[in-house]
Amino acid sequence: MGLALLTIPVVADAATVEHVVVRGQTLVRIARRYRTTVDILREVNGLKPEDQLRPGQRLVIPERGKEAEAARKAAALRKEEARKEAARKEKEAARLEAARKDKEPDRKPTTGKKADRPGDRKDDRKAKPSKEDEEQGYARKPKRPGFVRMVRGGEGLEVQLLNRNGRLNPKALPKITHLLRSAKGGLAIDPRLATLVGMVSDHFGGRTIRVVSGYRPYSPTQYTPRSNHNLGRAMDFSIDGVPNTVVRDFCRTFRNAGVGYYPNSSFIHLDVRSAKTYWVDYSRPGEAPRYSRGSPPPAEAEGPSDMEQTSRHEASPVSAETPPSAAESGENSAGVPSNSGTSPSDGED
Repeated sequence: MGLALLTIPVVADAATVEHVVVRGQTLVRIARRYRTTVDILREVNGLKPEDQLRPGQRLVIPERGKEAEAARKAAALRKEEARKEAARKEKEAARLEAARKDKEPDRKPTTGKKADRPGDRKDDRKAKPSKEDEEQGYARKPKRPGFVRMVRGGEGLEVQLLNRNGRLNPKALPKITHLLRSAKGGLAIDPRLATLVGMVSDHFGGRTIRVVSGYRPYSPTQYTPRSNHNLGRAMDFSIDGVPNTVVRDFCRTFRNAGVGYYPNSSFIHLDVRSAKTYWVDYSRPGEAPRYSRGSPPPAEAEGPSDMEQTSRHEASPVSAETPPSAAESGENSAGVPSNSGTSPSDGED
């Protein structure tokens, strides 16, 4: 009974009938029903032999001897449907564009001035996780607080890094140290760095952390003579499904931590030190550091040879650790902490 109702023709005028196609119908069946031919239906409705009928498509059924009038009616009907389809696509494109802009940070330039690069604006230097980030689902409650999931090349680690009180689980430190090791060996990762990694994981709902670089042994060719990577106090990483700008802004809420942002690379840098520091480096993988506002690369900057390249881990991009000056970052960049202590005292400022 329901099928019969769906296939009842709609009478347009005395000379034509409009038929609405339902799933499974063919031109042959429709032609038989209205006692006409497939060729006439195709000619009137502008259908080619290779055209497929679609559910909801409207066909004009001509009265015998009035095919020309029916063809004009069908042409007008096709034009109307094309207009509606174009309007639908335009509306959908506008919706997708609006959704895309909602996810991107506001980078509109001030009238008469050039657009600021990431990290140059004052509000970038004071950025903290916003309600908009949470609405977009970046910051969310983890299913298993304290547990982290980390991936580096072909290796993976899933371990309870923090206990219920947010303190470091000592038993997890050797495991994260092993994952962050160099091809030439390992060094115990600073407990405070491990604690910050656990806090970052919890803030973003336990999403997978993709490690680019961890501990690296000292090399005479490296840019930074006192690299925190050499001391097991630094990690370069990204988080699945979270823009680096959002990860950067959250990491900048930690006290006594260094955060490096690389707009032309795929990761951010996080380390532990005695003073809060932030910098932006526009260099690409394999290039020397290029800090914001055109400052010349300082003597203490890492070079391409600093990143390990082994068959076990993929080659990583260049990472810089020290901003060109305290004035550039707007914060004190002096000092490196001792490799001790397990207290997660680096809460949000």
